[in-house]
Amino acid sequence: MDKNEMSVLYINMFVGILGLVLIIIGVSRYIENIGGTSSYILILGFICTMIYINHLESRAGISKKIIWIRTVVPIFTLLVISYFIF
Repeated sequence: MDKNEMSVLYINMFVGILGLVLIIIGVSRYIENIGGTSSYILILGFICTMIYINHLESRAGISKKIIWIRTVVPIFTLLVISYFIF
């Protein structure tokens, strides 16, 4: 891949991270307002989505270091939001 294709890939990764963070915020607000044990299935869905995105990014040729950094950001955001809400 040339440098231009890699920069487009990283921009798409950033948008993906932003989307996952917004999903985390939405799930946490849903759990806060609606509650119930059945709402935690949304967190399981989020984890499955992250696993699938990691798989796709590894097949696209993105380095493992960048993939792990991208994975840690939404998880850290989920932990911070969970700490303040619960």
